[in-house]
Amino acid sequence: MKKIYIYLAAAMLSASVLPACSDFLDEEAKGSMTEKNYYKTESDAINATDAIYSLLISDYDQYNLWDDNFGGLFYNDFWELPELMSDNMVSKQSSPEFQSVAKFQIDAYNSRVSCLWRDLYMTINACNTVITKVPNIPFTDETKKNQLIAEAKFFRGLCYFELTRFFGDVPLHTSPTTSVEGARIPRTPIAEIYPVILEDLDFAEKNLKYTDRLGGGRPYALSASALLAKVYVTLGQKEKNNDYLQKAVQKADAVIPAFPMGSFEDLFKLENRFKGERIWEVNFSSSLSQGWKGNQFLVRLLPKMNTDKGGPNNAQGYDAATDNLYNAYESGDIRRNVSLFKSFTYTDGSIENFDAPYVCKYWDRVAEPKGNESNATYPYLRTSEMYLIKAEALNEINRAPTQAAKDAINAVRHRAGLGDTPATSYADFKKAVLNEYRVEFAGEGHRWHDLVRMCTLEEMTQLVAAAKPGVAPRQANYLFPIPNRDRNVSNGVLSQNEGY
Repeated sequence: MKKIYIYLAAAMLSASVLPACSDFLDEEAKGSMTEKNYYKTESDAINATDAIYSLLISDYDQYNLWDDNFGGLFYNDFWELPELMSDNMVSKQSSPEFQSVAKFQIDAYNSRVSCLWRDLYMTINACNTVITKVPNIPFTDETKKNQLIAEAKFFRGLCYFELTRFFGDVPLHTSPTTSVEGARIPRTPIAEIYPVILEDLDFAEKNLKYTDRLGGGRPYALSASALLAKVYVTLGQKEKNNDYLQKAVQKADAVIPAFPMGSFEDLFKLENRFKGERIWEVNFSSSLSQGWKGNQFLVRLLPKMNTDKGGPNNAQGYDAATDNLYNAYESGDIRRNVSLFKSFTYTDGSIENFDAPYVCKYWDRVAEPKGNESNATYPYLRTSEMYLIKAEALNEINRAPTQAAKDAINAVRHRAGLGDTPATSYADFKKAVLNEYRVEFAGEGHRWHDLVRMCTLEEMTQLVAAAKPGVAPRQANYLFPIPNRDRNVSNGVLSQNEGY
């Protein structure tokens, strides 16, 4: 148990001296890094920054597949838990770790929540190391130095934004944590964390401009703008502040022209990684890492099928979509059959009907017909979200859908093969936007966040009950619990969210 209880400080310490990955995905550590012999040269700075990317997809226990510590920030918990704790998905596993999430009975002892917390703070610690150490390293090109710091600030801003969305008030670390004692600080109010998030992303927006380190899984300046749009719409809704909502619109407008939407049918094909509307995405690669740094989309989301007749390998069907989600798509919406399937036709022509709809949008059946660990990227920021953020924000600002708001939502609908939204009132348009988020981003980890941001408890309860009869959210479910083992490590310094 001692190993478990000190994992946060140990993990955060290890994150500050992690070996980097060459091109994100080189696999073996090339040597030992210590505070005494590191952070001296430009190469050290690059390696320290590249180490952040490793934590997005794997972690310090990256080769122990069956350990809870396996997998990085975006491996599965980040996108899986918000889909389960909503009206979108149910867990097919008997494990209470996932069943409790899907039934809104989550508690502070849930190991998946603990791992999510850990992964966010491990990544933050790696970012803090770069932000603290790199400014003191001599560079021949200051633009390159600022690029590395900007990358770290982009990810630190992202992580603190996600921490506040999941947990509310959280400890604010802005320098590397190197001991258990250093991790024992109280939770900082959200109002004091958001200025750090905004400052980080503003710096990233202005300094992500070193061409050799843009794209391919690294953020652009406009990636920071897009993330700011998410931050501002979240802040605007939370505080009922039209100035923040207008900033969300402005940031979305700045991003949309640079990342035009293409065909939804082709959006998730492997040949379109890092193209089109993908503003920033997590660069998984199974093929370059002997399977250790692939993602879990196909393993967790595809149902078990007959592999001898053309079904994918190692498809476990851990999570299934609700019929309610399947039926949320309007007639003629091309996104449904791209995102979900209820049957599969084998190579011999036979058809297997599944027990529920399953998410298939990440499965490129041409490039990866056998599935398993995949090279599919995780699309954290997409242009369609910018359109919907704009529609949501304008409707809130004006308490009615303006023409610009209608044009924004209709851009997403038209790409899906649908006509203009029929919604004309504030309330109806808000429901329309909420549903567009749902069907556009099914299986991408958005739904719980959207429900929390846009719904009252009564509205959330009605939506969840329609999809999962007998399941009833409560007010506490607007946040996740602070992990109990981290509260133990803190010696009582960390308080708990109300209701847990």
